Amino acid sequence: MNIIDIITKKKRKEELTFDELDFAFNGYLKGEVPDYQMSSLLMAITINGLTLKETINLTELFIKSGKCFEFEKKTADKHSTGGVGDTVTLVVMPILASLNIPVGKMSGRGLGITGGTVDKLEAIPGYKVKLSEKAFYEQVKKISIAVIAQSEEVVPLDKAIYALRDVTGTVDSMGLIASSIMSKKIACGANYIVIDIKVGEGAFIKTKAEAKELSSWMKKIGKHFGMGIETLITSMDAPLGSSIGNALEVAEAIEVLKGKEGKLYDVSVEVASHLIALAKNMEVKDAEILAKNALQKKTALKTFEKWIKTQGGNLSEMKISDKLIDIHSNIDGTIQKISALNCGKLAIKLGAGRENKNSKIDYSVGIKLLKHEGDTVKKGDVLAELYVNDYDIELTDEDLKLFVIK
Repeated sequence: MNIIDIITKKKRKEELTFDELDFAFNGYLKGEVPDYQMSSLLMAITINGLTLKETINLTELFIKSGKCFEFEKKTADKHSTGGVGDTVTLVVMPILASLNIPVGKMSGRGLGITGGTVDKLEAIPGYKVKLSEKAFYEQVKKISIAVIAQSEEVVPLDKAIYALRDVTGTVDSMGLIASSIMSKKIACGANYIVIDIKVGEGAFIKTKAEAKELSSWMKKIGKHFGMGIETLITSMDAPLGSSIGNALEVAEAIEVLKGKEGKLYDVSVEVASHLIALAKNMEVKDAEILAKNALQKKTALKTFEKWIKTQGGNLSEMKISDKLIDIHSNIDGTIQKISALNCGKLAIKLGAGRENKNSKIDYSVGIKLLKHEGDTVKKGDVLAELYVNDYDIELTDEDLKLFVIK
């Protein structure tokens, strides 16, 4: 068995065996398969796809590559397949914890144009994205919430592949997305899981048909491993929130926890409601009342603040750049569309995301949208603010095509 034969087999759209997947993927983890060969295999998989059997086998390999968590009480978890301005985790997890539904969550970093929860949390000075296994268990037991980065001990194989996919144009693969998500959820020991499948130009999944297919696959994977999961399909043609960029998104999440309404509020309540319904065995409409009460009464906000402080974070020291560039409307009209894709690309150019595996993120930069779809604007109105680290940054007309106004 050798890696070239495996790459060639997948290039020919043939199904790989468990042993062949094991040889290639664990070989990469061990350093026996170099980046360029694994990149070739990932590209072949992205182009030709994985069968359900291959996806289940790869999920198993990911899980078995590291430790698995088991909590004293049943825990809840959610996952988004990735979007722009998607800060739902920072709102939903405190809602659940405030209702005594334990959350022990492992989150990822940004992938492609989409933001990562861990990157957002690292925008908070002092926040510890890594905890010992003992500390992780103790924090969940003590305050019902802990969110950490994917560690070397838990699904390390997925972590290595995840980083390579991000910089090789192999993000949008149904099988790889399903394996990555489900392996982390299973390894983290969650009992109640909601997967928020994003659809649109700012997501990896472009059509509802693909979203339904991914939903079906993840449910089948869950069934194979003895888990029940629920999926939601939500739009990502426009950014979910008004902020794109790590510290900016944390600040917006806090505003939502204070009761600020909008799309981010709505999706957060929807996700939280489905998780509450699963955990408390109740109707979603009744769970929605609990979720909204947690926001209105500020119990979720207090839980958020306690969580961040317990995990070492200091919100008062979080920095947002004071260098601003305004984007003005060049015509009168109505905003027809805000491009999530272009917002994501611009955020990366500003430094809020990664252009390659070794890129360093500037947590203080990003975009704040001041106008929204349906708003009427006049020529000269400020549509958005760019938070930059250098006024001399070169921005083209193409970079600034965030709004469609007619």
